Amino acid sequence: MKKNNSRPPARKSHSQPPQRRPQGGGRGPAPAARSENQIPREWRIVIGTHAINEVLNIRPHQVKGMWIRQGWEHSGDLREMHELALQKKVKVDIKPEGVIEKFGSSQQGAAIFVDGAPVLDIEGLEGFEKSIILMLDGIEDPHNLGAIVRTSWLTGAHGVLIPEDRAVGLTPTVHKVACGGVEHVPVEEMTNFSKYAEDLKKQGYWIFGLSPRGKRSIFELDLPDKVVWAVGSEDKGLRVTTERLCDELVFIPQASSSASYNASVATAMALTETLRQHAPRGNRKKS
Repeated sequence: MKKNNSRPPARKSHSQPPQRRPQGGGRGPAPAARSENQIPREWRIVIGTHAINEVLNIRPHQVKGMWIRQGWEHSGDLREMHELALQKKVKVDIKPEGVIEKFGSSQQGAAIFVDGAPVLDIEGLEGFEKSIILMLDGIEDPHNLGAIVRTSWLTGAHGVLIPEDRAVGLTPTVHKVACGGVEHVPVEEMTNFSKYAEDLKKQGYWIFGLSPRGKRSIFELDLPDKVVWAVGSEDKGLRVTTERLCDELVFIPQASSSASYNASVATAMALTETLRQHAPRGNRKKS
C-alpha cells in the first residue's frame, strides 16, 4: 500500500460524546460511611512491586495511602517500598496479610490507593507527528489487558480505549501485570467508540482492525504516521459495530488455522510492526 496520510471523507455520525466511569472501575460514588478497610470505588487499587514504585515516583500527590503487610521488615522489596513511600510523604498502614490478599493472591505484600490516572487528550494528539492508539473491543482477561498496557507503554502508544461494559477495567491485577504502564498510558473507558473514532479520523488517524477476515496481512501494509489498532475480544473478536469503524481489516499470518493468537500477543505484534515502520532507519533503540 502506498503511504497516504490523508483521510477519506468523514462519515456522518449522530453518536453522543462518550460517558466515562471512574478510573477505579466502580459504577457509583463511595458510601458516605465506611470501615477502615473499605476503599472508595473511584480510587485505583494498585498492587505489585513495580507498579507501586512507579505510582510513587510518577504521581505521589495523587496517592491516598498505602497498606503493607505485617512483617514487611523481613522483605527487602517491602523495606525499599516503605522507605520510598515515606520519602514521598505517603501515609502507610500496616495490615494483616489476609486483608491485603483480597486485592489478589499475587499482591506481593502491599497495595496503594490512587485518586487519578493519565487522561487521553484527543485534541492534544494533533501535536504528534506519529502516533498509535489502541481500541480494545471487549478484552475480559485482566492479564491480557495488563500485558497490552505494558506493551503500549514500551512502544510509545498514546492511549488505550476500552468499552465500559463486558470488558475488564483497571483492576489490581491489571496494574500488577502492566508493571507501571498504567501510569504512562491513558486507559479510557467509554460507552461506545463511535465519537472517538470520528474525532481521531478527523486528525488523520487510520483505523486498522485485526481480523481473520482481513484481505492483507499487517506486514503488507505501509502504515501511515497515525494509526489506531482495533483488537477484538479473546473469544469473539471484533464486533460488527467496531468493524464498521475500521478503514481496513487486516490479519496476522499464522501457520495453523485451528487456533488464534492470544489477544495481548496479537496486539504486541501489531504495535511492534508499527514501531518498526515509524522508527527512522539507523536510529532504533534496543529494548
